Amino acid sequence: MAGRGAITSIAMWAIWLVTRANLYLSVIGPGKNGDVGIYRQWYSCCLSHGAFPTADQMWQYPPGTALVLWLPGHLPGGYVSAFVLLAIGCDLAITFMLRARCRRAGSAAGAWYWVCGVPLIGTVAVTRFDVLPVALSVAAVCLVGQGGVRGLLIGAGAAIKIWPVTMLAGTPPGQWRREIVAAAAVFGTVCALFATATVSFLAHQAARGLEIESVAATPAMIWRHATWAGKVEFKYGSMQLSGAYAAVAEDAARLSIVLVVIAVIGWRLLVASGRAAWRPEFATDAPLAATLLFLVVSPVLSAQYLLWVVGLAAACLATGRTTQRPVAIAVLAVAALTQGVFPIWWPGVVSGSGPVTAVLVTRNVLLTATAVIACARILRAPRSSARDETIARNVDESRQGAY
Repeated sequence: MAGRGAITSIAMWAIWLVTRANLYLSVIGPGKNGDVGIYRQWYSCCLSHGAFPTADQMWQYPPGTALVLWLPGHLPGGYVSAFVLLAIGCDLAITFMLRARCRRAGSAAGAWYWVCGVPLIGTVAVTRFDVLPVALSVAAVCLVGQGGVRGLLIGAGAAIKIWPVTMLAGTPPGQWRREIVAAAAVFGTVCALFATATVSFLAHQAARGLEIESVAATPAMIWRHATWAGKVEFKYGSMQLSGAYAAVAEDAARLSIVLVVIAVIGWRLLVASGRAAWRPEFATDAPLAATLLFLVVSPVLSAQYLLWVVGLAAACLATGRTTQRPVAIAVLAVAALTQGVFPIWWPGVVSGSGPVTAVLVTRNVLLTATAVIACARILRAPRSSARDETIARNVDESRQGAY
């Protein structure tokens, strides 16, 4: 058994090395580095001088992002190479964390899932900075037994990109106060220290419209092949729909975000009152379900967002106890279709090609179904037994000792 495990581990790391080397070589050539060129421009004009590029409408991130984009400029080598290597370094850290979770009564499936899932997303995994908040979120899952530390990691991730706040959906009962206070302290401090950049972030986010990849835009993307008179325009760094339907769909999407927030908070209140089931595995399962819901209702849905749910699905599998195994399989299919949407067939998406639009519609329908299944499997799960609670408590104690 030990020999078989060693061979399996060697195979996994060999796949990691080959796939990550391929991603690196695919993006370091001229004209192949995607958004890293924009990041380099921001670094040259502003970040290297201690300023934020707030005048650029494409700057739509919390102020903590500035540190992430500033760092490659102070590493050896050129900016593009340093950025990609930094992203791959975060990827490596995630793999190590998932492997470590496996050694603490978990499953190797999580590490394997991550290693094989990232290539399905493609080059955006290393040409966008989303892998860093994913790393912080996976670390928060691995430290689920420590509310304060987990909260600090969630706050740090949210200061870079807002979505890690969905990790709060998985806060174990009894740890709410420590976790929320710690997360709010980190996030609030960063936003307060850089108030001007925070205001710019909020203004630019509010001004963004309905991206053509989003689920809410799907009816219009189909309608383009009939009588819809709307247009596709480049605004705020993305291709967006304009026209009467676009305005209605965008308002509906933003209202849906509010409803999802209310639903998640309501479920957590029911858990706290004992009226809804709680199981130890929900610490990882609930953030995955919540993130999928937000992807479905968001008016903005970019390819790199799938990296979020691949990372969280890997964390669910790594625990060895999860309700989300069918969801994890579906997420891989969604990730593969997403790489087809962007960047492989992106010109066809913009121009309204029939076959490519069919791929986009299939992706969005599957993503929506995946989110529904994720939530249903949590809501239908039975309440944890005394044996489950004992096992979870022992795992938490072992984690406390490990850290």
